[in-house]
Amino acid sequence: MENSFYPIHFGMHIILALLALLVFGLQFLRFRKIHHLILAIALPCTLLPYVAPSQTFFYGVGIAELAALVVSFVLAQTVDRDKGDDEEDEDAETSGDDTSDEAADDAADEDEA
Repeated sequence: MENSFYPIHFGMHIILALLALLVFGLQFLRFRKIHHLILAIALPCTLLPYVAPSQTFFYGVGIAELAALVVSFVLAQTVDRDKGDDEEDEDAETSGDDTSDEAADDAADEDEA
């Protein structure tokens, strides 16, 4: 099932596509950012030209991949960046409360001594 469209062998292409699916799928499960999900789906789609090996289909998949990369970049810079800032603010609020309690306890201990 060799295809002259890609400069790598079919076996290596499958390994790289599965690795991309695994990495970006886990990143999506971990961070819940949309651009990870888009990349987890789009990168393994580069295997589609092996199913229908026409040059037109190959270029169609290439255009769709380029569109997915642009969309994921835009989302990473806009929507997903805002989502990450909200999570960091929530983490800072919870950790800020803990540190202020510890600081008050330390100050009370110093006053007693």
